[in-house]
Amino acid sequence: MAKIKSFSSIIRFWVGALPLALMACAGAGGPGSEGGDDGMADTPCEECGNQGEIELKISDEKTYREWNQKAYSRIDSSAVVGVLPSLKVVAKRPEDCKMCHSFSADALDFDLARIEDSLFVKAFPKMNRELMLPGMRLPDADSSYLDTLSVALLKSEFADGKKLEDLAPWVERDGIEQAFARVVPAKLKVLLNGIASRYEVRYLSMPVYLEVEMKPDLGKRGGYTWKIVWSLWDARYGELVFLTYSEFTAATTSRVAPEKEWSTPFAPRLWKMFTVDFGKLESH
Repeated sequence: MAKIKSFSSIIRFWVGALPLALMACAGAGGPGSEGGDDGMADTPCEECGNQGEIELKISDEKTYREWNQKAYSRIDSSAVVGVLPSLKVVAKRPEDCKMCHSFSADALDFDLARIEDSLFVKAFPKMNRELMLPGMRLPDADSSYLDTLSVALLKSEFADGKKLEDLAPWVERDGIEQAFARVVPAKLKVLLNGIASRYEVRYLSMPVYLEVEMKPDLGKRGGYTWKIVWSLWDARYGELVFLTYSEFTAATTSRVAPEKEWSTPFAPRLWKMFTVDFGKLESH
């Protein structure tokens, strides 16, 4: 089941510094998850395995990366970047998944935010990151507007005349990384410009689509499949700065279940976007 997230619904995951570890074995998925929770919320996490580091083997990987060289090279490292939650999260798990106690669409989004925050601080320590949530960068009165914003962005036409939420343009370009100045359609550009002007932000970090499916039979103690489209936009100019598609299978190699920190393997793949060497890329 896909979940187009209400911006107000995830405030509790973006405020404060509650470690994700506290969520382990603390009650299972919300409405963005597939699979039931009957009788699981208060069940001890006997299937989570030994405590310790989650060790994973990555396989079946597909990637696509593109950078707008002009937009990337002029990044203002002291500007304000508006941080959007994932526009669409699909969280899948079997009905009888006994290691999925902490797994939900909200938990996935929160874990991804943890990775984003650490990488942004490392790459742009002077950049001011503002959460695009009511009561934070945005006034509470704008909550109804924000509830429609994710839908408007997802349905906007972008690459190859397809909607932004369509994964096809990136899946079809598996294995490619390139410097590419993609033309942003006028309607999407106007939408981005409007967000920048309304909330006085220069950039928007935008996880467009996140899909994770838990696989209890993978590896020694389960695993999962991962798909994401992640992007950074210069909203003031209505330009894409960079975009990455990442897909892989993660299987445990130790007897610790992947019941948290699902985004960890994505971290080095996203970090590559912040450290691109244009001298090694071809422009198209």
